[in-house]
This record gives sequence, structure tokens and C-alpha cells, in this order.
Amino acid sequence: MLFTSFVFIAFLLAILAVYWLLPGPKTQNFLLLFGSLAFYAWGEPRLVVLILVCALTGFLCGLMIERRSDLAGWFVALGSTVAFGILFTFKYFDFFVESMAALSAKIGLSFDPMTLGLLLPIGISFFTFQTVGYLVDVARGQCRAERNPVDFFLFVTFFPQLVAGPIERANHLLPQIKRSRRLEPGDLQWGVYSMLQGYAKKMVVADNLAPIVNRLFEQDNLTGPLVAVGLVGFAFQIYCDFSGYTDIARGTARCMGFRILQNFDQPYFSRSPTEFWHRWHMTLSTWFRDYVFIPLGGSRRDPWRSRFNLFATFLLSGLWHGAAFNFLLWGAYHGALLVLHKAWAELRALDRVRAHRAYRGLARCSTFMLVVYGWLFFRVAEPVLIGSYTRALISDFGSLDLAFLVAFRMAPYIGIALILDLLEPRLTDVKQAEISRPWSSQLVTPLLFLVFVLLAAEAGQRFIYFAF
Repeated sequence: MLFTSFVFIAFLLAILAVYWLLPGPKTQNFLLLFGSLAFYAWGEPRLVVLILVCALTGFLCGLMIERRSDLAGWFVALGSTVAFGILFTFKYFDFFVESMAALSAKIGLSFDPMTLGLLLPIGISFFTFQTVGYLVDVARGQCRAERNPVDFFLFVTFFPQLVAGPIERANHLLPQIKRSRRLEPGDLQWGVYSMLQGYAKKMVVADNLAPIVNRLFEQDNLTGPLVAVGLVGFAFQIYCDFSGYTDIARGTARCMGFRILQNFDQPYFSRSPTEFWHRWHMTLSTWFRDYVFIPLGGSRRDPWRSRFNLFATFLLSGLWHGAAFNFLLWGAYHGALLVLHKAWAELRALDRVRAHRAYRGLARCSTFMLVVYGWLFFRVAEPVLIGSYTRALISDFGSLDLAFLVAFRMAPYIGIALILDLLEPRLTDVKQAEISRPWSSQLVTPLLFLVFVLLAAEAGQRFIYFAF
């Protein structure tokens, strides 16, 4: 069920109408669990079995971790094996079999790969990671094992953030599931504002940029200026597509009295690759930090080991995004950027230079360009084309007039994205999900609705991160 469909709006209004009439969290949670499973089953009912198996395993293993602390590691491994086994089977099995076949052919051992050809369940990377994070947190003593199966299943399946995050933590969402919730004016005010902002990002910016970007990258022999314009367009398309989903998810949850985690914080205003990853897909970045980077040794080892840990973490992050070599290249690219930035930041002799205002402006521009170029690995699957487009960026400066026309067509939508990004922290406390300037927000909210009505794309596009 797409957030951008009339079916979802009708579904949400029906849920809210019944939800706020129910007497307490127990009955409300039953309704939300039923609604969440119905939401997930809307596209392919059979795939609900996967999320139920993942949730049931997580629930039982969590109880056993707490009851048998001496065997906690084994139960974490069991629960993680089931979750990651589901993820590997549906998302990575065919990729690894085909890769092994290709490598074998190069050394003269050819065989026909036996692939499964399974449909990729929406949101599989999100609910599996959320379940594994819960098991590790219980083993570390950072949260108690949940004993109420309804509450735990709702934690795994909560429909606003089920299929594209944010990736929630047990010690943040479970207490909210268990406590009493009342309808407050502030909940609806921030929830409606956030949802309208998300719809504007998605259907006004991302969905209008998508056909322009798609048409550009469908062409052969793109010149450097056209590649550059296409990558800038895709940068804003994917940002507004994904952050728009998060805004709708956070707003929907807030209308039910929940505050789910922030996932974006003006990432394209970052002054370094490190800062970018503190602002982009924040819940995934902190997940990999806490459950991959730190267990590998984090920054506690010698500098070279620390840099290896950082690079390996981002290589895995790239693979998380998709079972393809271009995503591995994307992860390796960002891992290399972070390693280089870490080495640069350690040069104390440049502290006075870095403190200068001109340096900060240059740092923002250079970080933006590096991130935009990195989207090439994300957008283009074929390594040959990646190489061709990179050479064009360096050496082919033709078609400047056409690139200017395409940029002119994109400019209004990119301008709207920038205005929304600059307005949000001035009107709201984004992290706490609160309206900080009520009168200003009451003026902006109808303007957002007007922008949406006038400029929303007629044919809604599927959310990009549904593929992951």
C-alpha cells in the first residue's frame, strides 16, 4: 500500500477514527497490529508469513536471552541467523550464485547457476535489521526482553515505518507502545505538517524530477554537462523521495501519539563526508555504527585497523542497499571518502585553516560535489557506463546549451526542496517532533497543501527505497 495512494488515505482515516475511540493501549495496539499486517499484506499477502516468522523468532529468542544469560550469545546468533537467513535468501542468494558462476567461468570451471528468482519482499532489510538490533540490545542489557507478544509484534510491524524505516530501537519505540496515549492538539498539528511536507517532497519534487532524470540516463553518449545535471537532479530526487517517505511516516505515527526517530537533517548542507553520514539515513548509520563498526573494534584499535573497520562497515552498508556490484562500489566509494576525511581531520596543522569561514563554504561545496558524484554508482548499474560517464565528466564539455535547458526545467523543483529544507528547522523542533512556531506553521501548512495540489505529479512514482 503506497503512502501516495487514495487507498492509504482512506485506510489511515479509518484507523484513526477507531483508534482514538478505543479505551487504552491494549486495545489500540491490537488494532494497530491488525492494521499493520493488513497494510503489509495489501500488495502480496503470502509475504506476511516472513515478517511473522522474523517477529516470532525475535520474540522467543529475546525471552531466552534474558532467562538464560549464560547462553545469550547463542540465542542472539539463532535469532540473527533466522532474520539474516530470510534476508539472504530473498535478496542476496541469486546475486551470490551468479557471481560465483561468473568467477568460476574466468578460471575455466563453468556451471549453470541455479537461481531462485524470488520476489523481493518490500521492507525486508528494515524489519530484519530492527529485529536483530533488538536481540543485541537485550543481550547487552540496554533494554528488557518484551513479554507481551502483541506489543513486540507491533514493534516489528508498525506500519508507518515498516517498509522504508526509520529503523527504530527497542528502547525508543517499545515504551511508547506500552504507555497510554491521548489525542493532543500538538500531535495532530505536527503530524499534519510533517505529512504535507513529505507529500510535497515526494510528489512535487521527487516525482517531477524522476521522468527528467530517467530520460537523461536512458540516452547514449551523454556529455559531461548532461551527466552532471542528471546527477544533481537524481541527488534531489532520491533525497526528497526518501526523506519525503520519512516525513509522512513520522507524521502518520505522530497522529497516533508516537514519535519515531529522525532520519534526515539537511544532509546536502554538510561540510564533510563524515558529517553527511551523520545527517543522511541517520538510523541506518547508527545501526551500522552500533552493531558492525563498534563490534569490529571501532576506533579503539590502532589507526590503520580503525580505518579498515570504517571501510568494511561502509562496504557492508553498500551491500545492504542492493545485491549488485554498483552498490558495493557505492559503499566502497563512501568508505574511502570517510577514511580520507578522517586522515585529513587528524592534520592538526590545518586547524586554523579549517576554522576560516571561506573554508567552511568551500567544504560544503566540495562535500556536495563528492556526494553527487557518488550517486552515479547508485543510479547506474553497469560498471562500463559508470566509467563512460566519469570520463565524460572529466573530458567532454559538449551540449552545454541542452544541459542548461534541462537544469532550467529542474530548477523550480530543486528550489522547492531547498526552501522546505530551510523552513523546517525554523518552524519545528525536528528531533523532538514539535512545532516551535505555531502561528508561522499555521500559515505555512495551507501553503504546503496549495503547492501539493497545484504541482504534484499526476502519475505517482514508487518510493525508491522500497527496493531495499
